[in-house]
Amino acid sequence: MRTFGIPRVGVSSHDKGSSVLDRSKVSAGLVVHRVWVPEHASDLRRPIAYVGERRRRIIGVVMVALAVTLALAAVVGQAELWFAFAPLLIAWAGVAYAGGGRTGFYEVGDDGRLGRYLGRSKPDLGSMRRSGP
Repeated sequence: MRTFGIPRVGVSSHDKGSSVLDRSKVSAGLVVHRVWVPEHASDLRRPIAYVGERRRRIIGVVMVALAVTLALAAVVGQAELWFAFAPLLIAWAGVAYAGGGRTGFYEVGDDGRLGRYLGRSKPDLGSMRRSGP
């Protein structure tokens, strides 16, 4: 099978967003997953970063793993139907916990710090391009 590389027009492969967000100014418990920067220099919007809490994500993953284990045990052990809903509730709680706290979208300030909290729902990123964390 033959594949063809299609270059991304207007996006430099050398720009990884490192000059936008200063990692030393981000709290130790937070993880920057993605940064979006304006496509055009004339755009007055600030860069936007998606940030999550490492501790909450780990606890959420552990809760989902526990739910999967309990669900498998319920299937193998041919448990009652009501017992099958417990793993579903535990998994739902784990996902909700992992996405809570300070997780969400933030503006990036001029000094490289996280600025104003924009919320958990994705803002309009249409005129912005993705950059590395």
